[in-house]
Amino acid sequence: MTDPHAVPLASAQNASAVERAMAFGVDVTLLIENLRYSPTERLRRGEQVLASVVAFKEEVQRARQRQKGKM
Repeated sequence: MTDPHAVPLASAQNASAVERAMAFGVDVTLLIENLRYSPTERLRRGEQVLASVVAFKEEVQRARQRQKGKM
């Protein structure tokens, strides 16, 4: 069975990495959107996401400790 979205080999060799990724089924919209930001802005956004993940992890750990105390 062949993939209807597959890029023929001859075309794939000439396609950009983004075109090959799209042909493979990768959704590149977030990548393209993030490239609109400067490297500094992307770094700041990444740091904000990381801080949110760390805060969430810490809150989960506190909630688990409270649950252990109730048992």
